[in-house]
Formats: sequence, structure tokens, C-alpha cells
Amino acid sequence: MKKVIYLLLYFLQFDRVVDFAFKVRTDLRLLRFKLQGVVINFIPQGGYDLTIVGDITKFEIDSTSHLKSDTFIDCSGGVKIGKYFHVGRGLTIFSSNHNYVSDKSIPYDDTYIYKSVQIGDCVWIGANVSIVPGVTIGEGALVGMGAVVTRDVPVGAIVGGNPATIIGYRDMDIYWGLKAQGRFN
Repeated sequence: MKKVIYLLLYFLQFDRVVDFAFKVRTDLRLLRFKLQGVVINFIPQGGYDLTIVGDITKFEIDSTSHLKSDTFIDCSGGVKIGKYFHVGRGLTIFSSNHNYVSDKSIPYDDTYIYKSVQIGDCVWIGANVSIVPGVTIGEGALVGMGAVVTRDVPVGAIVGGNPATIIGYRDMDIYWGLKAQGRFN
């Protein structure tokens, strides 16, 4: 019986129906954000999941930047993304956290701690990157896939790992020259 059901779902292309439903859900979310004054360029890359929670008025993204599939952003503490930001799928940004330094209860109390996340211009973040509250990622920085960014990233730095550490720097003379020429991708 299970095999018959699978064959029926296959011939009805049920997976396409589910994909279409997720696309409609994401389109409705993007429309809701737009009506609240936040326009997001969304690029589906293997899916349509995009979740932004918290106070949307505390979320800013430049019109030259984009988000991709499987993105989760908590903007309760504020999130600002600069110009020409590129990202792989699976980005997670938190701008709030529980108070785990508490004498009221463990593992944490009912207090939330809000810290904004700032991402500079021309930052490139790989797939499946997580960013914790209070982090600033400097202009032109590169964050390798799978990194967990727990500290500020300097301008032009290349970071990777868990926790993310500096593994190099861009040639900033070339970077500033390309920026002055307006050569953006």
C-alpha cells in the first residue's frame, strides 16, 4: 500500500505542489515586509524558506543586497545589512539572547538581552553561517561557509571556523580601487 501511495504522489508531482506552497508563503512574507517598509531581494537557492522574526522596523537591508533560502533572522535587537551584500543559503542571525548570567533561574531567566548586528558594505558570507548578537562585520569582509561568528570581524578580514577566526585579509588596495571604479557584482 505504501508503494502505491508513493507512486501516486510521484505521478501527481506532489513535491512540486509543496514547493509551490512554500513559494507562495515566502512571497506573502516578502509582501508583508514590503508593506511595512522593508524591501528584500530574495533569491531562492534550493528552497523558499525565509524567516524574519522580531520588530521588522529594526531590520535594514540595502536594495543592492539579497538574502537566500533557509535564512533565519531575529531582528529584535536590530540588524543592518549594507550595500552589495552577498550570502549563501542558510544564514542565521540572532540579535537577542537569554540572560544566562542570572541568580534567578538556570539555565537562564526570563530577561532578554538585545544587541544589534551590523554587516558592512560588500561583505560576502558563505552558506550555513551563524552570527550571534552584538557582532559587527566590517566592510569587504569574507566569512567562510559554516562559520559561527561570535566576535567582530575587521574590515577586509577573511574568517572561518567555529568560533570564526581570522585566516587572512583581502588586498585592500585592490578592494578600494574596485570600489572607486564602481565594479560591483
